[in-house]
Amino acid sequence: MAEPVTLLAPFAGRVVPLSDLPDPVFAQGIMGGGIAIDPEEVPLLTAASPCAGSVAKLFPGGHGVAIESAAGPILLHLGLDTVALKGVGLTALVGDGDQIVAGQPLVELAAASIRAGGTSLLTPIVAIGGQRVELVAAVGGQVQVGEPLLIVYPA
Repeated sequence: MAEPVTLLAPFAGRVVPLSDLPDPVFAQGIMGGGIAIDPEEVPLLTAASPCAGSVAKLFPGGHGVAIESAAGPILLHLGLDTVALKGVGLTALVGDGDQIVAGQPLVELAAASIRAGGTSLLTPIVAIGGQRVELVAAVGGQVQVGEPLLIVYPA
């Protein structure tokens, strides 16, 4: 029987509800339930894994990581329009099929240069397999890397 999984903050920042995102696919919950983090203003940012599991898919250029967790698939989407960067400013530290642990560095971002180009670093963390999610972090509040954000219940 699959167990619920607690997703941890991939980096420090402000907790933002998906409904506040300017991207309708995330804002309307089309991808699934979750939360977003607006990372603090730092020149370099390392996104840590929100949970243990395996890398189901590393998106081209490293702008997203799909993780197969004990509670089903989780998507960490680094920024909103980062696919347009084609990997510039992103350095993937893992690959498809890699076994990962919670807190493991997944992708390094040249945050200052990405922001300077006008790309949002609002990062949705979404349960993409139809799972139920329960928010544990305070919306609008600040979290540090590794602090609990959500509990995901297997579908």
